[in-house]
Amino acid sequence: MVEAKNLQKRFGPIVALENINVKIPHGLTLILGPNGGGKSTFMKLALGLYKPTKGKIKLLGRDPWKDADVRKNVGVAFDPPALPKFISGREWLSFLAEAKGGDAKKEIAKVSKMFGMDAFLKRRIDGYSSGMLKRLSLAQAFLGEPHVIFLDEPLANVDFESIGDIISIIKDWKESGTSFVIISHIWEPLIELADYIVVISAGRIYLKGGREKVENMFKSSKFFHRGFS
Repeated sequence: MVEAKNLQKRFGPIVALENINVKIPHGLTLILGPNGGGKSTFMKLALGLYKPTKGKIKLLGRDPWKDADVRKNVGVAFDPPALPKFISGREWLSFLAEAKGGDAKKEIAKVSKMFGMDAFLKRRIDGYSSGMLKRLSLAQAFLGEPHVIFLDEPLANVDFESIGDIISIIKDWKESGTSFVIISHIWEPLIELADYIVVISAGRIYLKGGREKVENMFKSSKFFHRGFS
């Protein structure tokens, strides 16, 4: 689904990612690691929003930097939410749904019900609370029928009830065949759904593998000494 070979990303003298080699399979993949470790940079490279300094990355078998059409098969929610301020939530979702070639009215009704947004979708986005912004950002990722959905911190800054709702939505979509790449510091509720886990620290892959391998890492004293606590 996502494949990186000898991937490097630099921002001037700063090395954000160095020698990343990983194959992310279909299913649900968790990307874990400390703040500033390179997780979000990896996600933006996979989406074609950043150009690699060296190496290659492919999304669904295609180069996302050169082939923007691959994004029509992808949903994404950023953290913090990346949303325009001076239009309504409904207008924003309509724009995205139409860009993907879908029935905007039908798609908006679908995601509005999923994330409980009927009460505020007509309001301008600059008047949204942080919770409303989070719901809108998540909702945009589920428009259409994406092959893969990227979620950056989907459980951050939401209440306990909403965490349960979001987990249920992800579980249902995964069972229907949608793949996920999820960055999350709140990993406990998601780990039971994970098929594959990648830990990125200091711009390098610290560990990759199945759930059991990563659970053992969290129990290791070396893990905490490396600054993950």
